[in-house]
Amino acid sequence: MPTYPDRDRPAGSALACVFGLVDLPTVQQQQPAVLALDAFTHLMAAGAPRSGRSQLLRTIAGALALAHSCADVHLYGIDCGNGALLPLAELPHCGAVVSRAETERATRLLKRLAAELSRRQELLATAGFGDIREQWVASPEAQRLPHIFVLLDRWEGFTSTLGELEAGSLTEVLTRLLTEGASVGMHLIMTGDRSLLLGRVSSLCEEKLIFKLAEKDDYRLAGLNPRDLSDDLPPGRAFRAGSGAELQVALLAPGASGQGQNAAVAAIAAHCRARDETVPAARRPFRVDVLPSHVSFADAWQLRPVSAGPLWGLVGVGGDTLAALGPDLASGMPCFIVAGPAKSGRSTILLSMARSFLAAGTPVVVAAPRPSPLRALAGVPGVLGLFDRPELGEAELAGALATFAGPGVVLVDDAELLRDCGAAGELSRLVALGGDSGRALVLGGDAESIGVGFSGWQVEAKRARRGCLTAPSTMPEGDLIGVRLSRDVLGQPPRPGRCLLHTGDGKLTTVSVPAV
Repeated sequence: MPTYPDRDRPAGSALACVFGLVDLPTVQQQQPAVLALDAFTHLMAAGAPRSGRSQLLRTIAGALALAHSCADVHLYGIDCGNGALLPLAELPHCGAVVSRAETERATRLLKRLAAELSRRQELLATAGFGDIREQWVASPEAQRLPHIFVLLDRWEGFTSTLGELEAGSLTEVLTRLLTEGASVGMHLIMTGDRSLLLGRVSSLCEEKLIFKLAEKDDYRLAGLNPRDLSDDLPPGRAFRAGSGAELQVALLAPGASGQGQNAAVAAIAAHCRARDETVPAARRPFRVDVLPSHVSFADAWQLRPVSAGPLWGLVGVGGDTLAALGPDLASGMPCFIVAGPAKSGRSTILLSMARSFLAAGTPVVVAAPRPSPLRALAGVPGVLGLFDRPELGEAELAGALATFAGPGVVLVDDAELLRDCGAAGELSRLVALGGDSGRALVLGGDAESIGVGFSGWQVEAKRARRGCLTAPSTMPEGDLIGVRLSRDVLGQPPRPGRCLLHTGDGKLTTVSVPAV
């Protein structure tokens, strides 16, 4: 195999990058196989395992990175194979490489790409540009839209895993990229087995490369005559669908081993990071960060927003760019609901929020009618009342609230036990009028029992339309926090340390709850 020669070419010196050699025996020539930003649409590569499909993606990614600044080309990987794309995450051009096991992260990535596609279509239409080529010609360099390349390894692995999520909506995102993406600078490069040559997806891409297939008759699916092809194709050797032109994919470094190519990607990444160190953050690719499986409260607290006020409560960390997330109870109705089954981590969420209020200097009153981690707050400075009995009287709650000199929060665990307590009237007043005096209510309980009925303080708290769910099992649970749940999030086993958060902005976000 040839090796990639352009390590020292300045970024942006040409629109095209080379990823292999094309053999033209009729004219006795070999020409570079190039990928030009101003002409490229999409590419599919079909072949059997170990035929060089993944190397094609690595080579194209490396070639693009060497030829173009990370301000002009952004890369995203969806690895449904054996991890060949994971080293690409080191490139400054790469916003994320997700595996098929990272369902939540892959969903975030594809939804973000779909939103970017819509944004670009609107932007180009408003400015009067027919496509991204016109936008590049007419716009200053700092305003050019970057070309986005989505590299998907093993289509057959995608369809059997991520493709089945949310009633096939992620597959629809890829289909939309194929039909609408090229004109706005969003390109899809996919590899797979013979299934990539079948069905609707095959008809949406004209440019195809065919590596060695398991059955010779399968070449006919790409318009190739099996009799014209060799029985022994080395890895990296492919044919263009239709024309049959033979192509050899280049290696990024001598030696075809996966370790050697990964090391070459790392070297290219180091070179590009140094070269592009002055590129501003606004022109770099958007990130889709990994959601940590474990995070401490101290680490999560460091990620809180600069604007966090005394009634901002930390639920967990999440988002595409990892940040501390939670509601600001100073705006809107001053209520927040934490709902889920027992042993699902809802009390840990309440404790995290309590610690965040206390860290901000906001006093709290706690009601925990059953054994709860919140009872560990007894005697902690700033805890102005802790009621650990299965009954809560109006006078004692009112007395505790009277000790607030400014903003303050009431936290209630196992709230379903206190639905008809003596303090129900005081809690109703807190829901209705607490916002006027800087007071807020956070309540947690069993999703099937909390907020039931037609009246009462818990039903009134639902009107805030924000909260979090630890392990939703039915559609109506979404009503507790003001969202419509998709069927894919239902029926999952409880995962203490994870929850679905809605802060009132209409977005349901998976977050990692800090250990407290």
